[in-house]
Amino acid sequence: MQSHRQSRRRFLLLLGQGSVGTVALAALAACGGAVSATATTTASSSPASAAPTTSAVTTTGAVTTSAAVSTPAATSQVAATTAASTPSAASASASAPASSAAAPSGANVTLRFLSWRPAAMDQFVPIWAEYQQKNKIAIEVDKTGDYAQTKLDTQLAAGTAPDLWDGRTDTLPKTYDSGQVLQLDKYLAQDKINMVQDYALTEVERWRQKTYGIPYWSEPFAVYYNKTLFKAKGLPDPWEASQNPGEWTINDMLSAAQKLSDPANDMWGLDWAFYDFNGIGTLIWTLGASHLQYDPKITTQLAIPESVAAHQMALDWLNRLAINVSAPTPQAQASAKKLQAGRPGISGTGGTNLFSTGHIGMHWRSVNDWPRMWPLIKNSFEWDILPVFGMQGKPGGSWMGGHPMNAWAQTKHPDDAWAFMRWIMGDEFQTFLAQHQYLVPAKLSAQPTFFRPPTQYPYQHPQVFSGVPKRPHGVIWAHFNAAKNQTDYNTQVLDIYNGKVPLGSGLQDLSARLNQDIAYGGGDNPFAGMRWPFQNQ
Repeated sequence: MQSHRQSRRRFLLLLGQGSVGTVALAALAACGGAVSATATTTASSSPASAAPTTSAVTTTGAVTTSAAVSTPAATSQVAATTAASTPSAASASASAPASSAAAPSGANVTLRFLSWRPAAMDQFVPIWAEYQQKNKIAIEVDKTGDYAQTKLDTQLAAGTAPDLWDGRTDTLPKTYDSGQVLQLDKYLAQDKINMVQDYALTEVERWRQKTYGIPYWSEPFAVYYNKTLFKAKGLPDPWEASQNPGEWTINDMLSAAQKLSDPANDMWGLDWAFYDFNGIGTLIWTLGASHLQYDPKITTQLAIPESVAAHQMALDWLNRLAINVSAPTPQAQASAKKLQAGRPGISGTGGTNLFSTGHIGMHWRSVNDWPRMWPLIKNSFEWDILPVFGMQGKPGGSWMGGHPMNAWAQTKHPDDAWAFMRWIMGDEFQTFLAQHQYLVPAKLSAQPTFFRPPTQYPYQHPQVFSGVPKRPHGVIWAHFNAAKNQTDYNTQVLDIYNGKVPLGSGLQDLSARLNQDIAYGGGDNPFAGMRWPFQNQ
């Protein structure tokens, strides 16, 4: 466990950047961990012979679809009125005087923008059109870029890259290090923007103490739960507790999950994918450690006691207790397939997720799924949001996602590209995101407008998402081969969960293999000062 609690945010600010399964408990105790025994659980076991479906092991990176938004489509007039009528005093500190801010150069300038997020691009049409009209500039949007960003890589290599693009966080470092991305420090300084102080960072805007990306949306993860199912089973609702409402423990979660689960009738206590760094990370971070380290060395440490205990818990819930539909068992796989009914994932047009079907008690996922589920669930059942459960008196740990915007170093219009980025970070566009609840704005002063219950569900507690950065949490894993690390972890951990490889030695070997692929171009650690836990807001 790290004793050095200084976050990267604090470091950069100083620089002046202008009942748990008894097996799991025994494993941790034997390794010197601090977990104390809690109630032992029992349930029927299921064979672990089938690998999970893609939807069970893959974390989607897409954002809300236009069909998932309950508010009417925004017009330019609405966007302008919203931005003007909901100013935030706190945001003034991050805004430069009008005379010093970069302005577009005007006529005959076209900026090309590449995005792998087509739904968001559709949502942005009215306000981006207004920006173009006001500034006499054209923005050509290509929304066909794939999430792997192979199209962008090809264009960069050919010298035909777009002026701007939506970055994918875990693929950015190599692009930064190659000099392909426009460095932004001089622009931030001239416009007196303090990203560290005023924005929710993805933690990959900077590389080797230089800034290459701007944050413009944030993606905290929390737990959705079905209030109607809780009431039907006579389970206590954490938000109705007389003391510390909204707080719950691992024992509360396990008790509820076991009472809710009825696999034979396609009812499941949990839909929680532990097949990636972040899903399993919720348990490891809650136990007070991290399996992913950036400083003093970029390394995975999957064999630490807290990680072994977390994976043992996941094994218990996936296989022995049969409470998690995201399990590698034939029964869970068949049930998930039946409930999904051939529809695409929730980030795609016409898609859904298992929680929206009303057959899942608790589901850990992105804030982006919150508005996506409004038109799917409608009033078929009541549902709300909880933080990750606590353990041993420690608050539950979750994950912070999000992706920055970048500009090409060889763009013919660097000042125009920056002027657009500056506007994206500014009050008008950030308030637009918040007012329509499309995405969580990166600007901290705009976030309270986003975190409000929708008219459809006035009882909900979306402020849970805003609390994620204030608890121990994880951030995106990023280096030259981070995407490969994640894919290899997703694939190889299944051998452990399917019983083909022993847990302890399997995690140790897997960690060693992942560490062999860690690369960042040599030299000093580009993430120096970025130490977990990142309780930085």
